[in-house]
Amino acid sequence: MPQPISFDECFQTFPKLDPPSDLESFWKEGFQELKKVPIKATYKTVLKGSFIWESLNDVSFQGIGNYTIHGKLAIPRKRGDRPVVVFFHDYLAPEEEIQKGYSDLGVAQLHITLRGHGEEMIQAPIDPNTGNKLPNWSPNYFATGLDSKEDFYMRKLYLDVIRTIEFLRLSDGIDGDQIILHGKSLGSALSVFGAAFTDRIKGLILETPSFCYIDKDQLSLKSNAWVREMAPSLEKRATKKIDYKKELAYFDAVYFAKKIKIPALFTCGMEDSLSHPKAIFALFNHMNCDKRMQIYPTEGNEAGKEKQPLVNIEFVKEIFQL
Repeated sequence: MPQPISFDECFQTFPKLDPPSDLESFWKEGFQELKKVPIKATYKTVLKGSFIWESLNDVSFQGIGNYTIHGKLAIPRKRGDRPVVVFFHDYLAPEEEIQKGYSDLGVAQLHITLRGHGEEMIQAPIDPNTGNKLPNWSPNYFATGLDSKEDFYMRKLYLDVIRTIEFLRLSDGIDGDQIILHGKSLGSALSVFGAAFTDRIKGLILETPSFCYIDKDQLSLKSNAWVREMAPSLEKRATKKIDYKKELAYFDAVYFAKKIKIPALFTCGMEDSLSHPKAIFALFNHMNCDKRMQIYPTEGNEAGKEKQPLVNIEFVKEIFQL
């Protein structure tokens, strides 16, 4: 963090929101475009030691722009269609591992690889002087597109969430009406979007959310890769042609908060240098739902790494009434 921040200052963060007048129609057009793309779902069984009590599949399906979305789907071998937790990882971070605790509960899990990540991730170039990968390098997925919102990376990711939920409805062994979305940092914004625009989501787990309330505090955290990538655009003076910060409002998760009516579990590390605590509280404070937050006063973006998984499991049990 550039400077310490108090809990009271965070708790009182309740920004006035001025959403774009055509926010709903912008996303409605996106959903109509997505409907024209066939899902083309594929499942490839992965043989592992747990195969007797759980089926594990490499899955794929089509997203906007003829992009193939990949993920791992684990379904416990129990009677009936299983409730499911969907995981969205953070920007430039690896996917989460399959979690045995959920399998033991009889809960399926789908781990999505974010668009442009995984094996197709553009790799950091090597510094010829040191032989090491260039530090602070990133692929610049966020560097362009705000001047033409249909091409912005976040629009594609958000529509990938909607397609993921549609994919689950078609999957054997899954109860497509019993879904929890679980996001880490940027993945939390994707989870909020999914719950805001579909009625199949029963709960949200939002760990150190980012891409919400993208104001000066969040934009000061240059250790965050997407902040760094967007900085040149956002630092340009607004012109008649385009005001980048106004364009960003179509994608800032805080503008979807009022639509959330289901239980949400947050985590926040008060020393987070990637997801600003004030941004997390802005999202939290604007939600009108059953919401709770696990606060870790001396931890950063990995807040609750040891304790939080157990809290998450209890939340899942509560939501799915297990």
